[in-house]
Amino acid sequence: MSTLPCRIQVTGGDYFIHAIDRRMRRTGMGGNICRIVIRLEGGPNAEQFRQRVAASPVFSWLGCIRMKRRLPGVPPAWRSAAQPAEVFHEHTANGAANDIPNSLPPQLLGRELRADRSPAIALDFVQHMDGSALLVFSWNHALLDVRGVERLLRLLHADNQTGQPPAVEDVVNPDQTRFNLLRRWLSLPQRMMTARGSLALINKTCPEPLFSLQPSQHPTAACQHHYRIVNFSEQETARIDAHGLRLNAGFRRSLFYLAAMLKAVHALARKRGGEIGAYLVPVPHDLRRRDAPIAIFSNQISFLFYRIEPGLADNLPETIAELARQMMDQARDRSPESFAAAMDMFKPMPLDFYMYRLSLPTRGKFASFFFSDAGETCAGMETMLGARIAAVTHLAPTSRPPGLTVVFSRFRKQLSAVLAYVDDCLSGEEVNNLERGLRTALAGEASG
Repeated sequence: MSTLPCRIQVTGGDYFIHAIDRRMRRTGMGGNICRIVIRLEGGPNAEQFRQRVAASPVFSWLGCIRMKRRLPGVPPAWRSAAQPAEVFHEHTANGAANDIPNSLPPQLLGRELRADRSPAIALDFVQHMDGSALLVFSWNHALLDVRGVERLLRLLHADNQTGQPPAVEDVVNPDQTRFNLLRRWLSLPQRMMTARGSLALINKTCPEPLFSLQPSQHPTAACQHHYRIVNFSEQETARIDAHGLRLNAGFRRSLFYLAAMLKAVHALARKRGGEIGAYLVPVPHDLRRRDAPIAIFSNQISFLFYRIEPGLADNLPETIAELARQMMDQARDRSPESFAAAMDMFKPMPLDFYMYRLSLPTRGKFASFFFSDAGETCAGMETMLGARIAAVTHLAPTSRPPGLTVVFSRFRKQLSAVLAYVDDCLSGEEVNNLERGLRTALAGEASG
């Protein structure tokens, strides 16, 4: 392949996620680090993976890329360091490989991955005593979105029989390699007009009162981040799909999952008592055209903003209908493009001032919870470098606020949901209740 660029434009999505990363570190929650955990069976070989990573120009390039701002008031850029860093690591473990995240080594979970310091990615091979292994890809979210990670995993898996590495445009969006400050300044009026629509949307979706999981006091030193992984069998997934069809959500599964989670959170809010505000949930929106090629690097995303009043949240069909109406309204008004333009305009801002501006509309709450649907993961992939793929798990971080992030995904015919939460925002009993409420709402069973 041609040499990968040493300087790339930062997207508005990259900088937004980098700002969230800064806030998470400031509140003691660690960085905005995502992980995808692939459980392998049938004799996976660590050396084979090490050699594949070492021979990959893409992994080498990702291992030395970092975000830098050369001058105040100028948008930062992605720049490559002189020397690539080691990104492949090998471990052995005694626990059960399917006990995620408890089966992950502490040094893996505690590793620093920062967008402004390379390396911001890591690939860990965790060998278990039963012969199975976990392949864990970790990355600072500012570098890659979930579709880019999917492409990267397929690149790692590729048989490479032709010996041809990927083209540069398969790794980096060509538009991000073009720098023209004069053109950027000349396009400012048009970009401001486009960004104005995001103000109307924020003013519409963010007014108080808003429901928040986080306590009013500042986080304590004992505040910890945890995961609850909710797996569904093939039979349970089939029942959930059938329930979604009965609710006319067959082609809008994400809205069905979100409505079910809203119902579970609303039950928790009622149990806590007191005034319940509206539920505000931002959801990532892919800006790529459906027929456009998917570059591995960078975040090509914006957001949809959903607001559900508490009086509606307990009614699943009505919630789905309201979410669908809001989605269509925002698509018609081109709200995701408008918010993307606003994020792009914020890139010259210092990170701390950027986070201050982001917190103003919701008075620091940001959201009731974060939600995303990763869709089908490793679709069509039965093996990776000769080892059978037994399971795939997404581990997304959460910040405080809001204290809860929910990620749905599918692997083969099984649905799963990962609840990432902060323990001073949700107790263990409340997380148990959330899981029960989510399972009940998805399956269409009467609550007990």
